[in-house]
Amino acid sequence: MTKHRVIGIVFIFLSSSFYLAAQKMGVDPQQPPLAALHSHGTENRSISGTVRDTNNNPLTDVRVELTDWNGSVVNATYTNRAGGFEFSSVSEGRYMIVATSGIQQVSEHVEAGAFSNMVSLRLPANKPEDGLGGNSVSVAQYRVPAKARDEFNKAHEGLEKGKLEDANRHLAKALEIDPDYADALTLRAILELDKKQPEAAIADLDKAIKADANCALAYMVMGSALNMESKYDEAIHALERGETLAPNYWQAHFEIGKSYIGKGDYQAALTQLDRAQSMANAEYPPIYFLRARVLLAMKQYSEAMTALQAYLQKEPQGANSEKAREMLEQTQALVAKAK
Repeated sequence: MTKHRVIGIVFIFLSSSFYLAAQKMGVDPQQPPLAALHSHGTENRSISGTVRDTNNNPLTDVRVELTDWNGSVVNATYTNRAGGFEFSSVSEGRYMIVATSGIQQVSEHVEAGAFSNMVSLRLPANKPEDGLGGNSVSVAQYRVPAKARDEFNKAHEGLEKGKLEDANRHLAKALEIDPDYADALTLRAILELDKKQPEAAIADLDKAIKADANCALAYMVMGSALNMESKYDEAIHALERGETLAPNYWQAHFEIGKSYIGKGDYQAALTQLDRAQSMANAEYPPIYFLRARVLLAMKQYSEAMTALQAYLQKEPQGANSEKAREMLEQTQALVAKAK
């Protein structure tokens, strides 16, 4: 298990904006080089700014994405304690800044020209003025001690920097302070899933949901864990509950699609995967791979080959690339034989 895979498993669930997953989950997505996107600019600029709520309070740990004019993610970061963020070495061109926290999202267009740019974004206030870090809509999380929150944020930062040991240490401290801290239990479950320990993950997620019945993330991860255990009906139930709490999570539909594949209901699976693709802000290559599997099962060979070719074009060295090439060759041979 590499630290990059761990970080990937974590971030596919820690943000509702797309490419939180696409950039992670075991493989690195392919992003177009900046020179290709903005070939008309050769000098580097910076884009910085702040994210605040409607009461002008700085928001910490908000995910901020820099996307090109076509919606492809160029870079991503999280706001600091002052609500600030910065993207350096930005090529000349038009961009969009997208800030996401939970189910709240705001965006603003910006053009990187001859000078550096400052952006001010406002997200709706969704927590009481209690001085706690983070931006949660869950009442249960208001009761989490500040020290536990601080340790959880340090764990989050450690994972972002690839410091897995530090992240585990801070996560353990957070749960020592508050054993019922739903977010921390969910994060531990994600790490357990990465170590192929679904039973331990399900136990932590069950505890998280009991502590905070509105923790959408816990339901999402529970669905993934149940899929690993081939408990597809239970997975769908958990994922649908999570989707009602956080309707912008395209990952719910991706996981539900996997559940229906396990059940052999390929038309339902295809519907869910198409839904995930339509909701995502950018293309997530594994969706193409799963669509190909479904289409092959439905004997729609031409469409399956198109999906496999799209996957390999976008992720030629991905975790499933070798299998995709094998599937493509077999399908091409089958179609040629049928002619």
